[in-house]
Amino acid sequence: MIITSLASGSSGNSTLVCSGSTCVLVDMGLSIRRMQASLMSKGYDQSKISALFITHGHTDHASGVHSFRKNFSIPVYGTYETSDIYVEQRGGYGGYQEMGVELDNFIKEGEDIQVGDLTIEAVRISHDARHPVAYFIHNGNRSVSVITDLGESNPLLEKRLEECNAILIEANHDPLMLQKGPYPEMLKKRISGARGHLSNQQTAKILRRAVGEETPVLLAHLSKINNTPQLAIQSVHGALRESGVRTEKIRALAPYNDPTEIRI
Repeated sequence: MIITSLASGSSGNSTLVCSGSTCVLVDMGLSIRRMQASLMSKGYDQSKISALFITHGHTDHASGVHSFRKNFSIPVYGTYETSDIYVEQRGGYGGYQEMGVELDNFIKEGEDIQVGDLTIEAVRISHDARHPVAYFIHNGNRSVSVITDLGESNPLLEKRLEECNAILIEANHDPLMLQKGPYPEMLKKRISGARGHLSNQQTAKILRRAVGEETPVLLAHLSKINNTPQLAIQSVHGALRESGVRTEKIRALAPYNDPTEIRI
């Protein structure tokens, strides 16, 4: 299996996971042009993609879905509450910069979706959107996670993390940088709240319970304003060392087209 990022952060998110002849995208918060350029730089093109899975309806995760569906005959999956159908029927929007997403198929928690060689499982997470999820993607006895945009963990999420051979997880902000930074107080409270984003320290605490010395980790969705890759890696390394886990397999993703990929 291969996991790599096409885009990561508040300006857009998209992750590519491949195994055998099957590739899936998780999130489409970037333009078709950016997606194609990033895929090409990694030796892929859209013809290799079998499905697109959306975690939630915030624009940095879903703004490119309309163009994606218009240009490609590739099915798009997400929760019913994330869909434009739900918005039309129920009215209103759930959270900050949230949109109704055009979906072809609905996915439910606890339900496995088979796409070629890959099995995809959705797990509910805590974030200020309508029914947001993380995805755990399996091929046989190998599993990877794509977990972004959550304010706190939960027991099922951590159980699934313990089963992963590779982990992509959010490490959004450093609490002190957020506190002293330029954001309005209301936005600071949103980010640091239980339905916001994980700090470096929260991510480290989750990983301390879930990873082994040989588990590669990609730290994702880093804030450009309230974090740095070096600080995120240092925080996670420090927490893992304190718990007796010594690993050098932790990387922090750049916002766009990071060359890092994990193969398991």
